[in-house]
Amino acid sequence: MQYLAWLFRIEYLMRIPLLPLTIVLVVLAGLVLLMSQPETRLAPVWAIAAGAAADTAAEPASNLSGVAELQPTAAAPTFTIAEGNRPYVPILMYHYVRYVDKGSDPLGFSLSVTPEQLTAQLDWLQRNGYETVRMDVVGACIGGAGPCPARAVALTFDDGYMDAYTTALPLLQRYGFTATFYIVSDFVGRPGYMGWNELAALRDAGMEIGAHSVSHPDLTTLDLNGLRDQVGRSRDVLAANLGIPIVSFCYPGGKFNDTVAAVTQESGFLSATTTMQEGPQNDLFRLPRLRIYGDMSQPGFEASIRAYMP
Repeated sequence: MQYLAWLFRIEYLMRIPLLPLTIVLVVLAGLVLLMSQPETRLAPVWAIAAGAAADTAAEPASNLSGVAELQPTAAAPTFTIAEGNRPYVPILMYHYVRYVDKGSDPLGFSLSVTPEQLTAQLDWLQRNGYETVRMDVVGACIGGAGPCPARAVALTFDDGYMDAYTTALPLLQRYGFTATFYIVSDFVGRPGYMGWNELAALRDAGMEIGAHSVSHPDLTTLDLNGLRDQVGRSRDVLAANLGIPIVSFCYPGGKFNDTVAAVTQESGFLSATTTMQEGPQNDLFRLPRLRIYGDMSQPGFEASIRAYMP
């Protein structure tokens, strides 16, 4: 009986084509040899991922000398998605990025940061794991309705000054950050302000363009028709010239009331920012911002961020 069993086995093997069988045997022998060598064993997927993350973290900090040149396009933003809702997203408020003499122009000095200050601030944010979100997604970020970085921060620049293009944009690109630029539509192209070409460059670099009214008035002093014109027309002019939806608004001078907030919302905006330093983020049309001013030291900047997100 044992002899017959061997005959059956030989007869079965003879039915298998010789070449495929040889290939299978060679592959199996190779795998056995490979797995027997400790230094060549395949690492598990989680170990490979951890190694890649460590290599990324070990890269040296960006060179801080000078201002980087503009990049023609921006890569699609990526970030580490937080689990659950973000309880608070610090929204930083900038105006100018320039040098100002404090003695001759104290207000201008207060509204300005130097290129070195902005560089140090962006560098610290990057090194400490903060990632930027534009204002068009802050609402979803706060409420947990969409993906949000684990350490989210929003950068905003008011009024549309030319240094937003010449100085702020290259620095943002250096660190891979995005920002929202609030533009006064009637100021576009005036001396000291960005024109449509500069705004298009911001758009193409992945930055958000938001509205900041038509002529920067105190919106609380206007009648209903004037209010609707300032809010709605600023959106329409920017959208028509840039070919993109304009969904974020900033109250000129930070002045608003219930009527102003209601008109802003009915005009189709998704959020509106104020100049209030403190406050909750449960109302997207009364969002507070942290003013970044000329006298702010680097430790003061870091403490302001850590107060909301250690």
